[in-house]
Amino acid sequence: MEKRHWKILLIAGIIFHIIAAYMMPIGLDAHVHATYVTDQMNDGEGDLEWGELRQDSEKGSTPKEVSSDDKWFAWHMIMQIWFTIFGVSLIAMHLLSLTIGLACLAVIYFVTNDLFGKDRALSVTALASIYPPLIRGTGRLYQESAILLLASLAIYCVVKGLQTPTQKKWWIFPIISIFIICSFKGMPFWMGLVAIAGLYLCQKIQFNLITFTIIAFSTEIFVIYRNGVSVFSIDVIIALLSSVIAAIIFLYCAVLLGKKNPTVEENKAIILQNGTMVSVSVLIGWVAGLWVSEAHFADTGIFEILFTLRNNPRYLTLLFIPLIFIRFLNDEDYSLISEENKKLAYSFIAIMIVINLAVFSVTVGERGTQIIGSQLNGEIDDGEDILFISDSDLAMHRMYTMHITLDPDSDKSNLAIWRTTDSGWELELNDCEDLKNIVWIVVDYTGLDTTPDGWESVEIDTDDVINLQYRLLKWSESYDRCP
Repeated sequence: MEKRHWKILLIAGIIFHIIAAYMMPIGLDAHVHATYVTDQMNDGEGDLEWGELRQDSEKGSTPKEVSSDDKWFAWHMIMQIWFTIFGVSLIAMHLLSLTIGLACLAVIYFVTNDLFGKDRALSVTALASIYPPLIRGTGRLYQESAILLLASLAIYCVVKGLQTPTQKKWWIFPIISIFIICSFKGMPFWMGLVAIAGLYLCQKIQFNLITFTIIAFSTEIFVIYRNGVSVFSIDVIIALLSSVIAAIIFLYCAVLLGKKNPTVEENKAIILQNGTMVSVSVLIGWVAGLWVSEAHFADTGIFEILFTLRNNPRYLTLLFIPLIFIRFLNDEDYSLISEENKKLAYSFIAIMIVINLAVFSVTVGERGTQIIGSQLNGEIDDGEDILFISDSDLAMHRMYTMHITLDPDSDKSNLAIWRTTDSGWELELNDCEDLKNIVWIVVDYTGLDTTPDGWESVEIDTDDVINLQYRLLKWSESYDRCP
């Protein structure tokens, strides 16, 4: 592939990132983290004030303060600094996401250029720029671009450390980055120590398919057991196999472009490959364990949760760069596209572009609760609570997408409470106990056909595209609903 073609591909990828950051809705997790951060900025304690994300009841939520316990310290610190400089808004979140995404591409170019030259740097960066998980991460303010940025710098230092064994300074940042990445994902400190020990010990073992399977399966069992879920289920096998397939789709197809794996012979490449393979197997097991756990928490089938959380394998994106660097270290003449794999490589590039365009057409533009939250910001009074009616997956996450627009400074006293359509919420409203302060009802896209007596529909005033199933209701009578 000629240099000018890589340049064109890179420009297209950057445009994709800009479009994604401008038009895609901020992700559910990003809204939750923003809620933690704005509350921390307001009163010094980062809490979710509307209740836990995973409720004990399948019918609704109980409002209470849930502390972050500094589990996402590094990620929350970045968001807090950004909000302090640019203010708290959805626009600020989109700008942060775009900045991180483009910074990730810049770092990839820098480290590849320094190690392997400009031509390889251009091709790797161009490939990364159209990588669908990274574009989606930029569009929805997921952490993957930030994690890949850290991982790229860490791998750069590892390679430098292998090339200059007497200079131990190169190993400082890789160790630090492990703890930062753990913080990004809300993992405890001790998991960073385990990761460091595991990556060190992996250099002492002969890595093969059996070792790979044992590590992946053990990680999955650990995650499931730690979450208090039974490990004796066929879901464990289904999830693990699904995670392996996802790793091939999300990582190997995109990175290797159909080119046959070379036999790794160069010592530095072998060391890097062992560490990378351990990381791949751990992440495969980790994703599988999350799927099984979430299926249990949601009381749903494994295949339904696989569809709902089909983007979880995006965590594998941090291995994008080391998988390529292994081949560069092993073969000075290795190129991403050669006569050997030209047809498959072009096919994979075309597929990635089509995937990006398809994702844009499906997810770009439509908003929901964040629009309603913005409208409520100007209409809701102090002490008026909101009932959120939703049968959708991750309903509590979806409810929190109202928070950044409803209460950007996290200084209002309004609560939001979730109920399913079949929870008997109408009777609860009449009983005036748990729902006594409800004045507003927000209905998400799962829909509600009727309007309860005493309530009126409020027009959702927006020029943005919104699912027509969303509804906003307000108590319409002149007397207090619960005197």
